[in-house]
Amino acid sequence: MQITEQAWAEYVRKLAQLDEEAGAKMAHYIDIFGTDNPDNHLVTYAQALIEKYGAGSAELACQMYDELARLSGVDVPPAVPAEPASYSETAKMVWATLHSPALLRRGVSRLVKQAGADTTLKNALRDGAEFAWVPHGDTCPFCITLASRGWQRASKKAIKNGHAEHIHANCDCTYAIRFDHSTTVAGYDPEAYLAQYRAAGGDINAMRREQYAKDRKRITAQKRAAYAARRLRESSEGGIVDYSKAIFAGKHDITWHMDKHRADFDGWTEEEYLQRARELLTMPLQDGELEEITRSDGSVSRYCYSTNEFVASTDDGNIRTFFRPKNGKEYWDDEYERN
Repeated sequence: MQITEQAWAEYVRKLAQLDEEAGAKMAHYIDIFGTDNPDNHLVTYAQALIEKYGAGSAELACQMYDELARLSGVDVPPAVPAEPASYSETAKMVWATLHSPALLRRGVSRLVKQAGADTTLKNALRDGAEFAWVPHGDTCPFCITLASRGWQRASKKAIKNGHAEHIHANCDCTYAIRFDHSTTVAGYDPEAYLAQYRAAGGDINAMRREQYAKDRKRITAQKRAAYAARRLRESSEGGIVDYSKAIFAGKHDITWHMDKHRADFDGWTEEEYLQRARELLTMPLQDGELEEITRSDGSVSRYCYSTNEFVASTDDGNIRTFFRPKNGKEYWDDEYERN
């Protein structure tokens, strides 16, 4: 039996929809309340999301498991959904990612996805089924390496501290199971993945460097296309947005932002702070120096590598925030992945 490409893609899409929606709700919560003065409410909200969406992820995994068992003609008990991450596990993730809202969002998504993976592996272990890590979409070298291991009999080695290993956000790869050697997933080719791994000398970092070189060109092209599209849209709506006249017009005024980020701009006046934000929004882009992300609502974020400055606009062309992120390029990479 072969799980069709269409059936598998639909399963993956539904799983991804859950962890992405949970992450988006976490991001929305952070946008409103921030993380500067964290308390138990932040952990409680994250836990509520993980329990709600994790239950959905586990239920989807149960449905897939039970259907495969039926089609394979095996007599096993109905799949049991795994418990979501505990409050203490969620709290540990939240406190470890407070410095980066993007990482916090991804942490919530990861723990939602983990519930589905736990469900698949724990039931496979109970019934003596086999599992494989099946890539989907843009696959990172780490997932390629896992996929190259092929089908394996479920064992306790795959479950550490009560959870499936290797689960990460922004990834559509997931576990498949089978009850006999004739079952597989359309397009899953562990031999091809193993050949790719061996071609890199068994060096995952070498695979990452090669992939980054390829992705860099694609990502840069996408950014330039988005920038050109935004300029075209602005022109058709009556002219280019004049960022030289932008003001702080988000949830807080310039005084609030200046006070919050004073350590980043010691000795600056509010006028100097405003003018520099405007400059970053009007300067010509330069790959590897000044880069931009355009969102679907027309707002933009920019990052200057040499000065470690991040600025974001509102959808009407004013300034939402301007600061120097603690983690520099890592923050910008997270911002790109988030959007």
